[in-house]
Amino acid sequence: MDKDIEQYAPIKAVKLGEFVKRKAEHSKVYRKGEYDRSLKGYWLLDCDDISRAILVKSDKPVYINFIY
Repeated sequence: MDKDIEQYAPIKAVKLGEFVKRKAEHSKVYRKGEYDRSLKGYWLLDCDDISRAILVKSDKPVYINFIY
């Protein structure tokens, strides 16, 4: 990927399993998980700690297309 194409996208537009960050300046990297109907959001799985995950709403913008 061209490293000049760094951008934000809503989490619902990101493919399952793709690496994302919450913001460009953050160092924590997540992987997009499954949608949870009961909580109405997507799970972001922490790449450094397999027992940690966060839930974000489907319209939340996340940082994509970065070098990991």
